Amino acid sequence: MDGVTLSTFHAAKGLEWDAVFVAGAQEGTLPFVYALDDPIAVEEERRLFYVGLTRARRHLMVSWSAARKAGGQARRAPSRFLDRLRPADVAVSRAPKRKLALAVEDIDYDHDLFERLRAWRKEISTAESKPAFTVFTDATLKAIAATSAGSVNTTWK
Repeated sequence: MDGVTLSTFHAAKGLEWDAVFVAGAQEGTLPFVYALDDPIAVEEERRLFYVGLTRARRHLMVSWSAARKAGGQARRAPSRFLDRLRPADVAVSRAPKRKLALAVEDIDYDHDLFERLRAWRKEISTAESKPAFTVFTDATLKAIAATSAGSVNTTWK
């Protein structure tokens, strides 16, 4: 059956998918804020993160948010668990960010793919009787189209 499976790291154990999207990989969420004072709990969170990453057969996307909500202050940093996955020459700042580095309007994206994604989103939203933006925002669709157009570097070594 075609569709999307939403899963926790715990529930994903032993399962695999062609594509896995891990969202919310920022400090305070991963590892969870209540685990930060306990090294054993942090290591358990790291193990669960590994479980999540290794569920992908072909494609893996990991994302984090700089702010809790759109337009909010950008105070979040990527999870420390990503440090070992980044190229050695990419510095990670744990300092709060003041603004987003790139506006969606400024990115180069595949316009045809963006329109196909919008049509797909409309089908899903109509079938589920909900507003299209609750499936994905235009900004998200543009980011996907930009990644597919090769205008965003997503290669990690």
